[in-house]
Amino acid sequence: MKPYLYLSGLEKLTKRLKGNEVVHIGIRPYGFHAGNVLSLVVYPYLLCQEMEKNKKKVNFKFKISINDYEQDFLDGPDYRKYPFNIYPKNSSFQFMPDEAGCCKDVVDHWQPIMENIILKIKKTFPKITIDFVRNSSLKNKYYFKSLLLETLKNPKEQAKIFAKYSGREILESPIQYAGVICPKCKRAHGKTTVYSSKRILWECDECGFKKEDKYEAYDYWWYHKAMLTARLKILKVQVAMSGGDHYSEGDYNIRRKFMRKYFRKFKEPVMLFCPTLIAKDGQKMSKSRKNSEYTDIKKLIEVASSTYRSEIKISDNMIKKVKNEKEYNCIF
Repeated sequence: MKPYLYLSGLEKLTKRLKGNEVVHIGIRPYGFHAGNVLSLVVYPYLLCQEMEKNKKKVNFKFKISINDYEQDFLDGPDYRKYPFNIYPKNSSFQFMPDEAGCCKDVVDHWQPIMENIILKIKKTFPKITIDFVRNSSLKNKYYFKSLLLETLKNPKEQAKIFAKYSGREILESPIQYAGVICPKCKRAHGKTTVYSSKRILWECDECGFKKEDKYEAYDYWWYHKAMLTARLKILKVQVAMSGGDHYSEGDYNIRRKFMRKYFRKFKEPVMLFCPTLIAKDGQKMSKSRKNSEYTDIKKLIEVASSTYRSEIKISDNMIKKVKNEKEYNCIF
């Protein structure tokens, strides 16, 4: 099975879909700029629109997973040159403070904003369902737990997959794709030793806290590529929709290898990759690079609906000027 790429891939995919499939999209709960909107709003909208063009009923079940177990910021020897030798700068998004100071954490701040915008798709396609799932809520699900424990115990096995299918160089150390979040200081820096699901030892490098307890007693951070495999299995996903940057990183083959290695009987979902949105500075739209913009979603839909390339460059007339993110809820 081949991946479905960009607008031509979307058009081909809709010819084989029934319209009631489970469609998964994931997002980091930190900002909701134009790049996020392209894959979380625009392409789901175009998928539904194309189904109607094909005279098919649109009853998709969208599952939006909120990656609160992901690293707050990437750190490592050189996380751009060696993207698979990384670890959290501080903690996971689950314990990242809200920069605006109005909520308990960054997830509580951004999730309602994301929901308010994404749910507006239902105004045009009222029979679809859109459910939001925090990854932390899946912690005790069997497939989540089993793969997380495997990631904790054997990260080098996963590093081999990343190296083979991404084409990127990987240093021998550090190689760690999951870990305990310290129960005391909520930091991710320390040593996680797994003896069994009932015996996990945590030793914190930050505050010196040391504890041995069962799997369920801890919270964790987890690199998104392995974590996605567990989510696809648990949510019974049939269509996995992702940004184009994931395809360029080799994720299509990485995901297939992970699914075949860890969940052999799982029917692989089809994968649709959206274009990458390029900022005015020529870089991928990204809040971490300080080149994020809010967008006029209607104009972005119009441009995306006629663009077959792997990238879409944002222009001045696609940018929406708002004072803060809460104003952004009303422009779609």
